[in-house]
Amino acid sequence: MAQKLRNPLAQALGLVFQGIRDKMGGISSGQVASLLGLAASHYRMIEAGSAILQPSRAIRVIQTFETIEFVPLCQVLVATQILDGARQSVSDMRTTLELIKEANPALAKVLTPFDRLWPVIETAQPATVAKKLASSGLVKELTTFLTTEPVTMTAEQIENYMTPTYQYPISGQLYSKIGNILQGVAPFYLDTILQLTDNLKGITPRVTPEELAKWEARHKTRISHIIGIIRKPEIILDVETFDYSFLWQENFQKMFIIHRDEPAARTESIHRSVAERLRKRYEAERMKYERELQDFDRVLDEKFAVRHGKSMAKKIDAILAYRDIYMNNLWAYIMANGYVVLFIDNASPESEVSNLYGSSLAYDETCDKLVGIREICSDIGFEL
Repeated sequence: MAQKLRNPLAQALGLVFQGIRDKMGGISSGQVASLLGLAASHYRMIEAGSAILQPSRAIRVIQTFETIEFVPLCQVLVATQILDGARQSVSDMRTTLELIKEANPALAKVLTPFDRLWPVIETAQPATVAKKLASSGLVKELTTFLTTEPVTMTAEQIENYMTPTYQYPISGQLYSKIGNILQGVAPFYLDTILQLTDNLKGITPRVTPEELAKWEARHKTRISHIIGIIRKPEIILDVETFDYSFLWQENFQKMFIIHRDEPAARTESIHRSVAERLRKRYEAERMKYERELQDFDRVLDEKFAVRHGKSMAKKIDAILAYRDIYMNNLWAYIMANGYVVLFIDNASPESEVSNLYGSSLAYDETCDKLVGIREICSDIGFEL
């Protein structure tokens, strides 16, 4: 063969960079090249997959593309460099990629689509290969991998971890886990640790709307689902304050809202009302929300669902009960690694900011609420 085959993993990574760059408000390849300390022509070759990005540029990449995580990026860059040394034939690349998958199981799911792409990679032009990489789902998987904070524990450790998950809301290993931790602590400090822990039990983790908004902003790229159990559906119609930007995050999969009460205007579709108001808001600031408007209908249809919890009022009331107070909304943020963070508040369509009260839930409260949330979701037919 007169010319070496193009590195398909480098091509896929280039397509990921293109996709993320497009979502950054139209930043040019020349601007990205400057931020990475590269010549513009060299960076264009990287996006085209005809040149590889060296791992030494990893820090600059995560500074430039803020949604990309450092550890998965380094894994992909090293894998790309290893594969680049096997471009003599498709057979060599295929064997090398299998070895990479065995050495790094975290990458295996991302690299699996290659199994059916090798004939195309061997015979087709680079442009055709690029289209196949995208249509096979590989580019989407790679984007998700690069923008997801890695879990640094084993599957067994995750299952026994003290933070509840949606699938396993109650961890039977909690107290033995704490005991194992304390075994490594000098007895001199044990009394202080126990006292601090005991004192924390009496502190209510109150959260203001501003604090919740800041928490959401910090974790926006790491949230995969939001489940809302709410009393009045009109609370989600305030598109000026209710954050729907999650729907356009790469890793975000679904926002699912279940409301207890009938809509005040019973002929009105809550889903349609949210869509109409949100579209109007985005169109008023078209320059800012041009990307969202391009696929607005598809995203709202695929990622946003609202259901009326008919005949489930008692179950919803139980979910919204918080320390003998009946609240109005409970929000479950399910992170990409499975952990769940719950917030509960008394906001209503008529409430003023000065009257708002919200709280994050304690461990046992979180476990208890998750059991109820899963039951309600199952009754309505929503499964993660």
